[in-house]
Amino acid sequence: MNPLCFRSGRSVIAASRVIEVLEDMGLIDPEGSRAWPLPPETDRELARVDWPRVGAPHTGSRDGAVPARVMKELEAMAGSGDDGRLEEVLDRLAWYAPIHFSGERWGVYIEEHAVITLAGRIGARLPAGRITDQATAQDAIRSALYTLYFHEAFHHYVESFAIRVELVEKTSRYVPYHHRVYSRPTGDDEPVEEALACAEMLRRQKKESGLKAIHRDIRRATRGLLEDWIPTLPGGYRKGLDLEQEARFKEAQNRVSSQIQAGTSVSSGDEARWRLIRRELYRGICDCRRNTYLVGTWGSPLILRNLCHPVTG
Repeated sequence: MNPLCFRSGRSVIAASRVIEVLEDMGLIDPEGSRAWPLPPETDRELARVDWPRVGAPHTGSRDGAVPARVMKELEAMAGSGDDGRLEEVLDRLAWYAPIHFSGERWGVYIEEHAVITLAGRIGARLPAGRITDQATAQDAIRSALYTLYFHEAFHHYVESFAIRVELVEKTSRYVPYHHRVYSRPTGDDEPVEEALACAEMLRRQKKESGLKAIHRDIRRATRGLLEDWIPTLPGGYRKGLDLEQEARFKEAQNRVSSQIQAGTSVSSGDEARWRLIRRELYRGICDCRRNTYLVGTWGSPLILRNLCHPVTG
């Protein structure tokens, strides 16, 4: 049995080891088509997210951390009364670059503009309906960043499941699934993976320790935004609220598991068998948080660099 298949607890494996094994098996497909954007080009500044800093409690030294121009944009978004500008955020302005397609450049990439836009719409659901002070702005930005991460990281968990199946069965599973199932939805509620990823945005709000440092009004406003926004999204995305509860979430996860193994969206009729090993196989196989990046706009420096480590090398 390949040593990468089973690991106890919450340990992760170095991505370089995973990539080496997948390359030896001929499963890395850097030239293949994919539904999500490529990792950013080198003309865009990006930096690794510093999660301990994102989840840290407020201190006096953080005053002034949000630039004046961002404060103005947050206030404008909060007062716009329109969630329409969120239309292309998920998997376009924030996206996952899978290991199978991106190799060493795999990870979660989140454009600053997506974080600021989502934070502004969170602000619209605050009791005052606006963002005027630094503490509120910082909390809204941090909540937005976590929320986008929850969605995109779920795509890594799906790929992690596929990798483990590939290691056992010694055949390609993720790329066929991505091409035949995910990229070719057969109904209005497909792909199921996106419904699960949207449900994850809600489910992780209750579990993420880093959110405890964020004011409860921001946390409530974030949930309110998700409840309003998710049903307006296209295809499978809009079904996220239906899968928030544990039983429905597990049922849908079993369906995706069968889709990955079979390479088809047609039900196998025995999807419940995955319940025996689902929890372990859907753990992130690599450190997704460490491979999460904020991406600046073309030709401009990062604005929210106080939330990041600089990328070196």
